[in-house]
Amino acid sequence: MEQGKNSDRYVVVIDQDKIEPELARETVINYDPLNRAGKEGGFYIDENEELHIDEEDVMEAHKMAINKYPYEGAIKMIQLPAEEGEKVHQFHDNSFRLYGLPAPDEGSVVGIIGENGTGKSVALKILAGDIKPNLGDWENPPEWEEIQERYRGTDLQNHFKKLAEEDVEAAFKPQKVEDIPKAYTGKVRELLEGVAERKNVEEVAEQLDIEKLLDREVDVLSGGELQRVAIASTVLKEADIYMIDEPSSFLDVKQRLNMGEEIRKLGEEKPVLAVEHDLATLDLISDRINIFFGDPGNYGMVSNALSSKDGVNRYLEGYLPSDNIRIRSDEIKFDRTKRSQVENKPVVAEFPKFTKDFGEGEFKLETEPGKIHDEEIMAIFGENGLGKTVFAKMLAGAIESDEGDSPDISISYKPQYLDTSDAKVEDAISEVANPNGRKFETRIAEPLELEPLYEQKLSELSGGELQRVGVAICLAKDADLYLLDEPSAYLDVESRVELGKTLKRFARKTEKPLMVIDHDLLLLDYIADRGMVFKGEPGEEGVSTEPKKIGEAMNEFLKEVEITFRKDPETGRPRANKPDSQKDQSQRSKDEYYEQ
Repeated sequence: MEQGKNSDRYVVVIDQDKIEPELARETVINYDPLNRAGKEGGFYIDENEELHIDEEDVMEAHKMAINKYPYEGAIKMIQLPAEEGEKVHQFHDNSFRLYGLPAPDEGSVVGIIGENGTGKSVALKILAGDIKPNLGDWENPPEWEEIQERYRGTDLQNHFKKLAEEDVEAAFKPQKVEDIPKAYTGKVRELLEGVAERKNVEEVAEQLDIEKLLDREVDVLSGGELQRVAIASTVLKEADIYMIDEPSSFLDVKQRLNMGEEIRKLGEEKPVLAVEHDLATLDLISDRINIFFGDPGNYGMVSNALSSKDGVNRYLEGYLPSDNIRIRSDEIKFDRTKRSQVENKPVVAEFPKFTKDFGEGEFKLETEPGKIHDEEIMAIFGENGLGKTVFAKMLAGAIESDEGDSPDISISYKPQYLDTSDAKVEDAISEVANPNGRKFETRIAEPLELEPLYEQKLSELSGGELQRVGVAICLAKDADLYLLDEPSAYLDVESRVELGKTLKRFARKTEKPLMVIDHDLLLLDYIADRGMVFKGEPGEEGVSTEPKKIGEAMNEFLKEVEITFRKDPETGRPRANKPDSQKDQSQRSKDEYYEQ
């Protein structure tokens, strides 16, 4: 059902644990107005005995059917915000519209959070001067005088005055750092010295731990190394405003804190706008936060500025009290109590002690043996360069180990970096599964929102879209164990939450185990039953622990990298403590690096 501008839009949220299929058939499905009229699009029970309705078919009349279901809170119908406000920009008729902008602030970092497709990149380009705002009139765009008049008396008035005078120099840290070698060839030192204007290359290289990379060629760097080089390149430039797009992708926790400190220093001198989906990093680097929301790909709106803590918490809650707007159908919570007792489940595979020595002066790895059980999700985490991916490849038989044989099971592996081609998404999926199969649709395609991508080529996808396709292809294969390397890279918060739900649901429904390598501690905290921690000297030597309960593994890892995390009392999310703060010192004294 198409929703017009300013029409009522609703979504339905269903708690499947509270749904009794037969009762749902007698009440919700029986009284559904579309079902009663013999039309398509009403509530239905799928082959997994779960209740569903497609979002585009929800209408106000469904309230009556929902009210027939007797269990309170099992089915919620929520009205979403209508498109409204003064337009900042519209590209052409029936195209994306942006309402509102974050205001750059001298000497502070403005954090930006929101679903992909709600205008974050458009806003940055407008503030950088790459796009002149047309105030919604794409046919007869206004002159700068009219634009400045529109924003008279606001924090943006002076910024638009400078843009009109072409007096704004912007520095961008791009999102897709893996494209850097396509644009630049040569050594890292040459790249950085070519842009260094405000700081010394060695000083920034030490802060971001890239001294050892300075004499290496750019085209041999890993994703995490390219990310740090891109951040260094950006903060070294002399500019009036800095745009930092997703600086945490591919970085481990320690690197994220180092990066965050460098961005904070930059923010003390110049206006910085940072788009970030890792909530712990966003919380750490931001002085205030603007939330982007709306209908991805169609329109985006921007919240009032909020404090760092309130910005993240209101975003998770899905409600903006200052704007009196609900931006999401349900609240995002980090419930740590629903862990599966996997140790009581049958063992799917035992893996031995692995060793691998790549030669004198090269990397060597030694991992502890372990077991993985039915429906278990095991987190694999540690600093970059400690052999997590090497372990995954030895487990999958893609790398031959010096000691230890891969278990005799089939493993479906999603690599860290995904290959792109001109193949269509639907064709790529068809090689491993039927895209129209009901199980694939309900378990994988619908939660990962794949159908709109089917006709696109892999090479045309954004980083987050390609990531979702990679996860889908991995889960679609018939295997004994599923191994996913950094599945959260480039995903926005909603997509990460949906990814977490998808992985948990997949493990429980199929009773198949998953191993997940990732640096997003909130995601790992949310999905994992147990974890393995990798320690050692990055790039030189790595060792792993045996599998442990996730809380114990988190605590050991954070102690290894000397960071403490507290539990936010409002949302339950883990938050990084400021070093040497009272809370940091208190937790260290109790050996509680991960507050549970």
